[in-house]
Amino acid sequence: MTQYLMGIDNGGSEIKCVLFDDKGNQVAAARRRVAMLMPAPGFTERDTDAVWSANAEAIRETITLAGISPQQIVAVGLTGYGNGICLVDANGEATYPCIVSTDSRASSYCHAFRESGAERAIYPLTLQTTWSAQPAALLAWFRDNRPEVLASSAYCLGIKDLIRFHLTGEFSTEITEASSTCLCNLHTRSFDPEIFRILGISECFRLMPPCQESTAISGKVTTLAAERTGLHPGIPVVAGYFDIDAAALASGVLDESMLCLVAGTWSINEYLSKTANTDYDRNANTVTLSYLPDHFLVEDSSATSASNFDWFVENLLKPGYPSLSRKELYQQCDRLVSETDPEISQVVFIPYLFDSSTTSGAKAAFFNLSSEHTVQNLLLAVYEGVVFSSALHIKRLRPPLGQFQFARLSGGVANSSVWAQIMTDVIQIPVEVLQNSELSAQGAAMAAGIGVGLFENHRDAVLKMVKIGRVFTPDPSRAAVYAQKFAAFEKALKALELFHS
Repeated sequence: MTQYLMGIDNGGSEIKCVLFDDKGNQVAAARRRVAMLMPAPGFTERDTDAVWSANAEAIRETITLAGISPQQIVAVGLTGYGNGICLVDANGEATYPCIVSTDSRASSYCHAFRESGAERAIYPLTLQTTWSAQPAALLAWFRDNRPEVLASSAYCLGIKDLIRFHLTGEFSTEITEASSTCLCNLHTRSFDPEIFRILGISECFRLMPPCQESTAISGKVTTLAAERTGLHPGIPVVAGYFDIDAAALASGVLDESMLCLVAGTWSINEYLSKTANTDYDRNANTVTLSYLPDHFLVEDSSATSASNFDWFVENLLKPGYPSLSRKELYQQCDRLVSETDPEISQVVFIPYLFDSSTTSGAKAAFFNLSSEHTVQNLLLAVYEGVVFSSALHIKRLRPPLGQFQFARLSGGVANSSVWAQIMTDVIQIPVEVLQNSELSAQGAAMAAGIGVGLFENHRDAVLKMVKIGRVFTPDPSRAAVYAQKFAAFEKALKALELFHS
């Protein structure tokens, strides 16, 4: 009888519940969105009860859509955005709304950590610098601004840890997410009181839940959770992964020869490495512990990807094609781009509508516009600008691009064969697109399968669950063209430095 694995992905934009069979086929999926609360500038929060309710609804709908018995689901795996925090009391009741990973209220604390030398002091342990939505910075903010919230809290959880509690009644986190908090010693694979002391938040160490390995069974679905979700009581819930790890595993990345590219809302560019930089002055990338116990995950990322295209389509292109559906509009975009010669069209787009990966505060811009340019030229520039941003992140990753035999691509860019071809023409290595679209949820499901023994190990899970959709090979005749255009992109970034200085 076919066995099924469920992956639950609490992303920054959507909650997704996806059911896979034991051969890696995506069987059913349901999505929910929870309203973002922004009570003050830089604050991004969600109501904690609404988050759990949305998860429960998505789980129930997925089971209904699949048309299977809940008893055929052998395990549930969890993933979600890293960082942000969910503060709860000893009964799991929220003491403050969920803080999402886009929150920037604590940005001044990161600056203070750098100025005081605290960030430098903890770097050999954490192998990373601080950023505003990390628990390291947010806990310091609560210490100074809402101490009564900390006093009433028993646990500081990640988003998927909150869902774990509601499913199982157990409080815990897992190692890949813990390793991204800037509170974890990556050498001992545990939260380190010395890090808390150096950051001046020793009193917060008590809030850290037990930390498990990613494929450990972290609990079983309770009767109460089963009533809310439609899951069968007693189904094992496996700890899971930070979403960047889940996506890389579901991309089949198992060694240093593979480059993982996720081009959706964020441009996530990552690879596995057995070594990591410990010198603060040579820091260039984000380093976390990976799903493979003997490897780090090295990442360079920013919110500079396909969401820029969505903005362009909605605001500049859609009004000109009012009768087209969203799918037809995307097909029209591919057609317009494929008909535009990249060598002749020299418009440059900087995809900084939502974030900058270079100059702080820099915004999006078009360069080289002239009177003969049309929306078609701008559209090509958007396609290319998103790819160039990814190429810039890849350039900042320490290994030379030649180390990688190929790249695995997912996200919005992967849904367009025209766009995927531009990616491979720019980086000049083969690009493989995955068959399934919900990679983070799939990675969580794969962890669940390993945890309950359905798969022998990670390699066995990849062999049975990962399916390649299409392979794109570089066009050598485009190499020089795109090298020149990427150089122009980097010059445009320099211009942004002048504008924002």
